[in-house]
Amino acid sequence: MQQRKDRRIAARALNPKSNTRKKQAPDNRSVYGSKKSLTAEPDDVSGKGPTKAKVLVVHRIGFVRSGVLSLIAKSMQFMACGETDEAPLARELFVRHKPKLVLLGLTLRGGDGFQLIKDFCKLEPAAATLVLSQRNDALSIRRAFRAGARGYLTLDAAAEMVRAFDEISAGRVYVGASVLPLISFIGRGFSVSELAIELHVSVKTIETHQMRIKEKLALHSAAELRQKAREWLARSALNRIREDPESE
Repeated sequence: MQQRKDRRIAARALNPKSNTRKKQAPDNRSVYGSKKSLTAEPDDVSGKGPTKAKVLVVHRIGFVRSGVLSLIAKSMQFMACGETDEAPLARELFVRHKPKLVLLGLTLRGGDGFQLIKDFCKLEPAAATLVLSQRNDALSIRRAFRAGARGYLTLDAAAEMVRAFDEISAGRVYVGASVLPLISFIGRGFSVSELAIELHVSVKTIETHQMRIKEKLALHSAAELRQKAREWLARSALNRIREDPESE
């Protein structure tokens, strides 16, 4: 049931203007009109307008890939060079197309997303990986950044993807609008600098997200934010005990 809910959230984020479910394109075909396989070599478009940054899309969920490809096709500065849900093929496509950016899910066929991030960093350190995942827990976010990711979005924030690509293309780190992992750290007493080190992002990024959380929760100070975070942690712990009394 949770997976179906996550998919509905992702569908709305990726295509907010559509209320109807469209037929999913086959995995090896473009979703924006071309019959050419996205696993084939890209056409030579040299000299025909500004060069777009190439993006490799690697995600287990087919309709998420389709939505991502659609967003990329509508952008002026990015172009898809390949797509797959398989880790081994993702490595092949990365070597073949040499993308500047990778959109990556953490759960894949035949491999692990965290390891794939490390592999991409070794193959081409200049390429930047943006994670798009159902997971919004602090451990997954921390592992992704430690592996070498430059950005992290949850599925409900997928509409931020193009902005995230702009940021990580410029060498900056991007973390999506999901606030629960950050609140959990704040509730445990982490300072701004400690949070930045723990999540492998800049102090400015943490400060920006703290400001967003305060605005969203109508809080006026860092002290109010810490108190709210402690209350949230306490409620979360109590809910876990109620759901599974034998876990304590």
